[in-house]
Amino acid sequence: MKALVAYYSRTGRTKKIAEAISNNLNCDIEEIIDTTKRSGFFGIFRSKYQAAKKMLTVLQNSKNDPAFYDLVIIGTPVWSNTISTPIRTYIHQNKSRFKNVAFFCTFGGSGFEDMFCQMEELCGKKPVSALAVDAMEVLKDNYMDKVKQFVDNILK
Repeated sequence: MKALVAYYSRTGRTKKIAEAISNNLNCDIEEIIDTTKRSGFFGIFRSKYQAAKKMLTVLQNSKNDPAFYDLVIIGTPVWSNTISTPIRTYIHQNKSRFKNVAFFCTFGGSGFEDMFCQMEELCGKKPVSALAVDAMEVLKDNYMDKVKQFVDNILK
């Protein structure tokens, strides 16, 4: 099975999980790069507003075509109880290229359950596995058991 981990990370937490998944599956990884400034107070406010309004953004061109992969593992932080704007855009642009999908997210509060349903609806595909990791688990490096279980579910 050829897999790609495609993720967006504003703070680096989602990136840590993406790298752990990629390392455990020994698969390709791609960071989704947004052209919108998302740092600082106004960047955070803009991010939450755009996510809540389900807006799209402009992304830098991807290096990997998801059509060449049997599985695309899509990772996002949870913003305003929904998908981050960059990942919403990535899914919107590539959903017809996905053969199979799996989802993961990092979150600081709640809302990831509904978010996975939204991702499934956007992709038009049921995920083979889903993983949610609390921000505190990432900060304490206490997430590898969850990642390994996620990877095991993918490999079944």
